[in-house]
Amino acid sequence: MKHETGQLSPAWPARAGFPPQDAVARTRTALLWAVALSLLLAILPWLWPAAAWIAWPQVVVATLVHEFGHGIAALVSGGGFESLRVYADGSGVAMTRGSAGGMQSAWIAAGGPGMPPLLALLLFVAARKETLARATLGVLGMLLLVALVLWVRNLFAAGLVLVCAALASTVAWRASGMLVQAFTGFVAVQLCLATLSRLGGLFQRGARTGAGELASDTMQMAQGLGGPHWFWAALLVLFSLLVLALGLWVLWRSFGLRAEPPAAI
Repeated sequence: MKHETGQLSPAWPARAGFPPQDAVARTRTALLWAVALSLLLAILPWLWPAAAWIAWPQVVVATLVHEFGHGIAALVSGGGFESLRVYADGSGVAMTRGSAGGMQSAWIAAGGPGMPPLLALLLFVAARKETLARATLGVLGMLLLVALVLWVRNLFAAGLVLVCAALASTVAWRASGMLVQAFTGFVAVQLCLATLSRLGGLFQRGARTGAGELASDTMQMAQGLGGPHWFWAALLVLFSLLVLALGLWVLWRSFGLRAEPPAAI
């Protein structure tokens, strides 16, 4: 439909900044379905162990984000990020370089389990607006390609990064606004649940990876900062729960307040 300058589209209210009521309702419904699907994918393997394979994509993507978290934490703390590997069994390892200081080691260890909820918080904020969600997914797609060249060092991880980059970019530039926001919210919930789905690993002293047996992240945090490893595990779980609750509340309140206002009489 062509509109001349100065005319108002019948599908958009006279006051700019407020999308039509039906558009808000459709987007909110899509986000609710995305959240419900995320919860189902997280709970189903516990209720029906034979369906554990359904959660495999979430497991390997969460591992990818987790290992990137270690590398980014190393770079932020003045260390180096040498390489990253993710394996088909859901394990992974990031090779970092830093000083022998306990504080930096603890920071790098915390970067792994801390990265999924931090990225989830960013995606929750981005999901509030279509343009912001598109931009965020597009930037993430490009950053993944940069990371592929700089740090990814095994075939499985390379394929995983390419799939994630292609999916994020395709949704960002080709999907409808409603789908973009729903997908962004879906990924945010999945990242929060990723930490919660690995409770056993967080509360263990050691972790078995494709590179062998290593001290768990929470054990490394305990060695660098003091205290028992289960304290740091509980803190990370609490952080993920708070991000999940806050993100869902922000989304719901945002779409509740952005409805079309009553027309002036």
